[in-house]
Amino acid sequence: MGGGLAEAGLVMVMLGRWGFPVGAHRRLLLGFCLALSALPAEAEAVADGPYAVTKLEVDVTAKDAVAAKAKAMAEAERRGLEIVLRRVVPCKAYAQLPGLEPEQAETLVDGLSIRKEQYSTTRYIASLDVSFNEQAVKQLLASRGIPISETQAPSISILPLVIEGNRVKSAGEGWRQAWLDLDLTNGPTPATIVQPRPGLDVGTVRAVLAGDAGAYAALQAGYSDAPLVVVVGQAVDGGQFTTRIAGADSVGRINFGRTDALDGDEAKAGAREAAAFALAILENRWKVMQSAAGSEPASYEEGGPAAKTPPGEPERNVVALVEFSGLKQWQEIRARLMHVPGIQALEINSLSARTASITFDYAGSLGRLQKELGQNGFSFENGDENFVLRAR
Repeated sequence: MGGGLAEAGLVMVMLGRWGFPVGAHRRLLLGFCLALSALPAEAEAVADGPYAVTKLEVDVTAKDAVAAKAKAMAEAERRGLEIVLRRVVPCKAYAQLPGLEPEQAETLVDGLSIRKEQYSTTRYIASLDVSFNEQAVKQLLASRGIPISETQAPSISILPLVIEGNRVKSAGEGWRQAWLDLDLTNGPTPATIVQPRPGLDVGTVRAVLAGDAGAYAALQAGYSDAPLVVVVGQAVDGGQFTTRIAGADSVGRINFGRTDALDGDEAKAGAREAAAFALAILENRWKVMQSAAGSEPASYEEGGPAAKTPPGEPERNVVALVEFSGLKQWQEIRARLMHVPGIQALEINSLSARTASITFDYAGSLGRLQKELGQNGFSFENGDENFVLRAR
């Protein structure tokens, strides 16, 4: 850093001797400083693994480009550390995670690499990779008595699609790119993005989304042995973005739907947020299964996926009344329910200010369901007409 400042000072002296006006001094010096700041000190390759986070997008504005870049680096390090901590800590221990300042995150950084960057005089935009010191992170968690769970799921394949009328497309409003821009290597559920096979028809995709095991088996046959997850996402009329997830991941069968409001006409931003949320669902399903007492990995039978079910326990359809205090709590409950192992095809029958009627499929006994829900922070009891579910 000292050498860089000395060279910058020399540039200022030379510019003055050459007759450049003061404003030009500052603009040229800014460019020189940015060039210095992008030298190999920040271009080290980041190793793979749960303690590395790739493709962190930053977009920061400050008083000048140098300040914007410094602020962006600090933001990437803070966000990266948050991601790493949530990766290696069981879901049940999230409430114990410490709040860290950017300066604290910086002390745990092992390396930082710039994938791409662009800047103006006051703005810095980049895609960054950050790795953290494994032993330092473990020491931080151990000092607070927080458990660690680093096991990665078997790799899965993800097929992003858009349905347009009676056609299936592999891209639309940045949907496929939104998935490619995610870190699919280092998280709890490693994944590979695959292309739709030639001649894939909309009927097959809709049958998979409807839970047709035969349609899924036929689609899966065109890919590797890894479980295949179909993710359909697109902007729809009314300023909304819909996401459908169907198929199987490393836990078992999955069938999930979600609709989010778009911020104006930002369909691409909506696609990015929806893809990130969908990946979080897949990752948390694996993490919850790993931490659940007595849980076992899912099995995949010939002809389609099937979650392992105790002998004599068929898949059952459950109707429950969810009670909550307000919209925010309902949204949190709905998101958390999708992470409970064994719950599939959750549908909302009706919604009021304080209650929601839901239906879902569950492969297992009601006692086992009650235990799974209890381990994930819910109470599940008999009501007057239906089961009643509450967050504890």
